[in-house]
Amino acid sequence: MHELSVALGLIEGIEDSASREGFERVLSVHVRVGALSGIAPDALRFSWKLASAGTLAADSALEIEDVPLVVFCEYCEAERMPRPGSGLICPKCMNAAPTILRGRDLQLVAVEVPE
Repeated sequence: MHELSVALGLIEGIEDSASREGFERVLSVHVRVGALSGIAPDALRFSWKLASAGTLAADSALEIEDVPLVVFCEYCEAERMPRPGSGLICPKCMNAAPTILRGRDLQLVAVEVPE
């Protein structure tokens, strides 16, 4: 399960931050997950529970912001969100729009800790 290795990587990064910043507990973790990231949000949530057990992030909430696929259409000269299942096709002019602007994201945005 790819998501488990992602969750473990997040925990490792958070633990590194905890040793530098001096916090001992995590309340919630906020991440952005793009439509083309290869990460299944439900699988990441499940993996988070496994990976965080027994760590400073145990019982913390994992907040996932879905980032939609956004491409640049050279024909329309505009950013577009392709229809699901249509690939990299501009929904307006129906031409290929292979320049991906957003949607491959996997980003740790914030870690909430007690004051």
